[in-house]
Amino acid sequence: NIGQAFEKVFVDAAIHGLIDGNTRSFGIYYDDPQSVPQEQLRSVACISAPAHTAAADNGMTTLSLPGGRCATVLHKGSYAELEKPYSWLFGSWLPTSGEEAGNFPPFEEYLNDPKTTPPGELLTRIYCFLTN
Repeated sequence: NIGQAFEKVFVDAAIHGLIDGNTRSFGIYYDDPQSVPQEQLRSVACISAPAHTAAADNGMTTLSLPGGRCATVLHKGSYAELEKPYSWLFGSWLPTSGEEAGNFPPFEEYLNDPKTTPPGELLTRIYCFLTN
């Protein structure tokens, strides 16, 4: 249901004047869909907002991404195909890289608008925090 959550976030943010040409959107994924039943998966739909922005009384909260080193993968294609770059990142690259995943969940940044971009042209950057 992350798509519905994003719709709500964008509507609420627009009402509060938080959408502009610099707005970025992120999805944070707390669970592995390969090991957690679909109905128990937890995720959060987010947009960037100015640092002084306070949470509104509409169920939205503020969240700050931690700083630090990240491994990233840029995926071009449908959101339905995102399993492939995740499998490569966590199943191939990370185990052989000498790196370890940090203790913040992986997250995605959506680099173009799914309402105006064909599925095969969607760009998604996947981030994995690394321990120092």
